[in-house]
Amino acid sequence: MPQANPYSAYERTHVETAEQRQLIMLLYDGAIRFSRKAAARIDANDVEAAHNYLIRARDIVSELLATLKPEKAGELGENLKRLYVYIFNRLVEANLTKNKAMVEEVIHLMSTLREGWAGIKPVSSQNRGEPRPDKKRVDMRG
Repeated sequence: MPQANPYSAYERTHVETAEQRQLIMLLYDGAIRFSRKAAARIDANDVEAAHNYLIRARDIVSELLATLKPEKAGELGENLKRLYVYIFNRLVEANLTKNKAMVEEVIHLMSTLREGWAGIKPVSSQNRGEPRPDKKRVDMRG
């Protein structure tokens, strides 16, 4: 049976094979994109479209919140949880009032968080070129 949309199959495969850091960045990208669209729709006085985009951004933040494990991340995890809750609440309030300034605040916060995640080196590249402490180097030059 042929697939209805080859792009969605590619996108699904891309998401399913991405590492955790990449997935988080994809979620941030989506929340930022939908928030920007919502801000543009607020400017255009398109209340229904703004509502729909804000709901989508809120759902992404909800997913970030649901997958966060603050008990494993300690104080950083707790702080991130509080920030996600704040962003979630700002999106709800922005949706109720169609307040573009609140949406822009969310965009700023999400962009800052995304930059932070982008600056973290993937685990696989953190140890490149350095011997692992539990492995001995063998000189193969004869």
